[in-house]
Amino acid sequence: MYIEKLTISKFRSIEHLVVEFNKGVNIIVGENNVGKSTIIDAIRICLSIGKQWRDIGIKNPEDFYIDNTLISDVLDPIEFLLEFKIEEAEDRQLFHSLLWQNPMNAAETSLRLNFKYEIENDILGNEKLKWKVLGGFDSTVDMSELQQIYYSYLEPLRNAEQELRPYANNNKITSLFKDMTSYEKADKAGSKTVKLTNEKKKELSQAIETVLQNDDWMGLISTGQYFINEHLEKADIKKKSSKVHLKLLEYKYDNIVKGLLTRKPVYSDKVLGTNHHLQKYFDISQNGLGDNNIILASAILGDLKSRRDQKIEHYYALLIEEPEAHLHPQRQNTFFNYLNTLQDLGVQIFITSHSPTITAKSDLDNLLILQKDENSKTSFFTTKKSALSAKNKAHLRKFLDVTKSQLFFASGSILVEGISEALLLPVFAVMMGADYDLDKNGIEIVNINGVAFEPFANLFNSKDKEKRLSTFCSIITDDDRSIIKIANFISKTNGINKAQATEIFTELKRLLIIDLNNRIINFDAKVGLKIAGYEAMETFLKGVLSIKFNKISDRALKAQKLANENLHIELAKHTFEYELITADDYNAVLIAKIYNKMHSANYIDVTANKYLIAADILRKLKSNKDKSELAENLAYVLESAPKLQKDFVLPVYITQSIRWVIDKKI
Repeated sequence: MYIEKLTISKFRSIEHLVVEFNKGVNIIVGENNVGKSTIIDAIRICLSIGKQWRDIGIKNPEDFYIDNTLISDVLDPIEFLLEFKIEEAEDRQLFHSLLWQNPMNAAETSLRLNFKYEIENDILGNEKLKWKVLGGFDSTVDMSELQQIYYSYLEPLRNAEQELRPYANNNKITSLFKDMTSYEKADKAGSKTVKLTNEKKKELSQAIETVLQNDDWMGLISTGQYFINEHLEKADIKKKSSKVHLKLLEYKYDNIVKGLLTRKPVYSDKVLGTNHHLQKYFDISQNGLGDNNIILASAILGDLKSRRDQKIEHYYALLIEEPEAHLHPQRQNTFFNYLNTLQDLGVQIFITSHSPTITAKSDLDNLLILQKDENSKTSFFTTKKSALSAKNKAHLRKFLDVTKSQLFFASGSILVEGISEALLLPVFAVMMGADYDLDKNGIEIVNINGVAFEPFANLFNSKDKEKRLSTFCSIITDDDRSIIKIANFISKTNGINKAQATEIFTELKRLLIIDLNNRIINFDAKVGLKIAGYEAMETFLKGVLSIKFNKISDRALKAQKLANENLHIELAKHTFEYELITADDYNAVLIAKIYNKMHSANYIDVTANKYLIAADILRKLKSNKDKSELAENLAYVLESAPKLQKDFVLPVYITQSIRWVIDKKI
């Protein structure tokens, strides 16, 4: 069995939310204060109801939901509905009081726990918390059944050093040893398994007691005891007979394992060789926070595995908040990869995280993205219920690296083709005014490194609110209009082969109908082409040019059709660099001067008109492969010389993209 669904009503910041969980790993992500810990706490409250001692519960009025749009003193009841998926007959047998069956469909069954907490005033006007817990069809819950539920919880701001100390409350290393039922012992044949029965525990305890019950230890302890009692007798009231009794240990197995020290070896086996007696140890206080956190997590995992192997309980869950705490990215990778393997042990795992590293390493369908809409209502998004196709998911799994996965935490996203846009958009946003600063607005720029926008686009554009992210997204891409190739002129019907098509293409460039970047820039179907030797084919050649002239590419047209709901598409009429240069004469001269500094004084003719400058720079960028370097230099100049920003004109399609993700409108 596993938790299939949790319904939360009027708990803390959540008015109403239904969360569907995976059988194995569930990674709850989202920006700060969106409700991730609230979900974890709701699960803890539900799972701990069978324990006589609980570390969490509904304790004060602050746990009740307050609608910040309505001034009222009325606190509506908190309600939880926890639903377990039945997987085998034993689930029904062990949790009979939780059994629920759909009255309309007898085949639909589950295990259910219903919780309700409300505040009422007694006859004196004092507030009293009332609650009830019911199972299945609102029946009384058998608390002995709920003792078959076990979970471990790692809090976000954990004090790993304190929790690993001997005799610490809830020390998981102590718990591990208490619940062990066998151990491996060195033997002539290699090793043998020894059953850890109660009799064996007594035998082990007595062995320690025997060693310590010698004259030296007894004399030492008695002397210390005498020193204390001597002063107690003088310090206390006469005839009170105040005395203490000292003992080195309580010689019981459970008490002995409470005193286990957690230490880290100084020397490796390679350094020690056979001299194991020379080993030294670091105390846990000497470890870094990262080391201690992963040791604590491993102790908890070891305890869980031990309990699961011995079948002490029936259902097991692991709840971890921010497993990335104090771990560098590579260590996050290895730790999270290990957590993924635990689902094979039958442990359901719930994780909250702010780590894009962990998010990027996760299976997409394991991600539960928690979000708030414009009315601060909480909802969640998962790719399992999205408009993403199997092909989309496969693409995202391949390309959702750490940088791109940050869009799941962002307040909005702008998707771009390459590094040039990624470098310059933050600068342009600041130039639009303080209200449009991308960092301040929590906007993430996602560099797709190409034009494969569809998988990302489908995260935002579904008509169904539950199948899309609630944040807004812009896509900025080139429309590649008027681009033509030599191959477009090859025609068997007109007897034009590749060599002849190349000759035609070259002549059209000479006539300035096609520019150096293979773009049609100066075409009028009413004016004759007059290409020597091809006069008879002029109608065909004009037809080819007409089809391509001022027409956006099929790829750009496909991108345009993705626009819907929270997704907006903006197309550059040509390319990003072309639009920047031709937006204004000032832009053209400034960018040309910057490019000249990168190469030589007269590399680009700054006296030419902006269109010729654009065509020249684009051709040379393609040849030199230094687009990102130009973008970096332009960003530096605009940031370091604010006076230049005043006259620099931003293309409209850029400003509209930024306004969409921040203002939610153009």
